Amino acid sequence: MIANAQTFWLENLKLANRYNGWIFSQILPSLGQEVLEIGCGNGNFTVLLAQQCSRVVAVDLDREYVRAAKSRLAGKAGVKVLHADATQMQWRSSFDTVVMLDVLEHIQDDVQMLRSLSDCLKPQGKLIVKVPALEWLYSPMDEVIGHYRRYNKNTLNKSFRKADFSNPSMWYFNIAGIPGWWLNGKVLSRTQPPAEQVGLFNNLVPILSFTESIVKPPIGLSLFAVATKI
Repeated sequence: MIANAQTFWLENLKLANRYNGWIFSQILPSLGQEVLEIGCGNGNFTVLLAQQCSRVVAVDLDREYVRAAKSRLAGKAGVKVLHADATQMQWRSSFDTVVMLDVLEHIQDDVQMLRSLSDCLKPQGKLIVKVPALEWLYSPMDEVIGHYRRYNKNTLNKSFRKADFSNPSMWYFNIAGIPGWWLNGKVLSRTQPPAEQVGLFNNLVPILSFTESIVKPPIGLSLFAVATKI
């Protein structure tokens, strides 16, 4: 069930070019040239990272997703896609940036995961995380995809501090997505939204992104954090 739910999101987000671009615009200012991506899935963001960075190592636990990502990145210099469990790996290389988009909530011991990623960052390297926000939105759509939790700024900051990262920069993202998640997950108890809703939302991104660039939302469906290794 979890694999099917993840595949639904990855395949639909593969087509959501505007939404992916909006997310990528949030992390672009913090990217270095040597990047480790944890939980690359089918390569939706690996493709974008490869366009901006000189070296990208992308890791995923699912063999089929890794195969799909390798296919999409075939022939792209400086990109390596690995089938591996990031929670068990010992990294031999140091990176400017570690990117983890909608992955931390899938890991039971999030603090240990954050702590282990610190070991593969260069001094002043940045850890970029995007997680689902607002605990009260937790619903069957979270459960079926394997989310252990949703976060707010306090709980995410607490996890970062326990992992010896101090004062991460945080901001909420996509306030307009809250009603849809609440309706589908909390009210209708769906395990995934209708695919056409994802397409409609993608079409609205230019308006939504412009609005949030002018007025920073006080809450959002997602939460970004960027922490610097001292």
